Amino acid sequence: MSEMPPDEMWDEMLDELMARAAHRTALGALVVADALDVLAELPSGSVDLVVTSPPYDRQGKYRDGQGYGRDWYEGFFLKLTAEIHRVLAPHGSFVLNYRSKRQGSERGVLQYELVFWLREQGFLFAEDFVWGKPSPPPGRFNRYLKDAVEYCFQFTRSPRWQFFPEQCLAPARWDARDRERRRKLAHNFERVSEPSGHGRRRVQAGPDLVRPSNLLLFEPEFAPNPTGHPCRFPVGLPAFFIKLLTTPGQVVVDPFGGTGTTAVAAEALGRRWLLTEADADYAAALPARLILGR
Repeated sequence: MSEMPPDEMWDEMLDELMARAAHRTALGALVVADALDVLAELPSGSVDLVVTSPPYDRQGKYRDGQGYGRDWYEGFFLKLTAEIHRVLAPHGSFVLNYRSKRQGSERGVLQYELVFWLREQGFLFAEDFVWGKPSPPPGRFNRYLKDAVEYCFQFTRSPRWQFFPEQCLAPARWDARDRERRRKLAHNFERVSEPSGHGRRRVQAGPDLVRPSNLLLFEPEFAPNPTGHPCRFPVGLPAFFIKLLTTPGQVVVDPFGGTGTTAVAAEALGRRWLLTEADADYAAALPARLILGR
């Protein structure tokens, strides 16, 4: 890994990519290229967070005509995740949004196999988050309900991964009487030394603001979709992980950038970012989205 300071290393890295960047801001760049080729150029340990959603298995709506079956995941995708493991900082995380399709009368199990494959590559399986969609698109299946769940698997390079839940606090849902009771609980205070020899100080998260759970409730992306991208996620989803797992100025990468949702979130939160996307038409949506902030 380079001994160059992180800011200088990132600026030099962007300068090298600028010649083929489709769009760039002061914080990041979008490159229309093969993700594996671009990640291979990044210095080891230079990225704080990778958050992405690759094509789902047997996805047939992308314009490149690929089927994205099991062989694609066992081949290209595992080569890509090996590069992700290399470029992650020791404190870094890799968040994978993925949901297997149904195969006849059975739900596909590739989503679970991916967990084991990535562990074999050296990743730690830190957490599984469930993205719940309150208003999922309608489905017409003989023996199934609407598909309102997707997974976000968090993998890390080491047990020392960074974690900032205080940046994601949410209002407590308890009623006023319960909040008052919880204000008095011992775990909402820390012991401090006062002149009298005793005392207590309130700590963050008290009873009014609490850590979120690993159930994430975000509506599907219903905004206009002029590019026809089949699998967009809402800005709130990558924004949650960016806040939970990075601090301002750190580096966020999305190798399947699509229409730029991760860049929109990273830009708004003051993180440096790099996106790659193989389809120039999808990538063309990003400049307008950055202006609108959504």
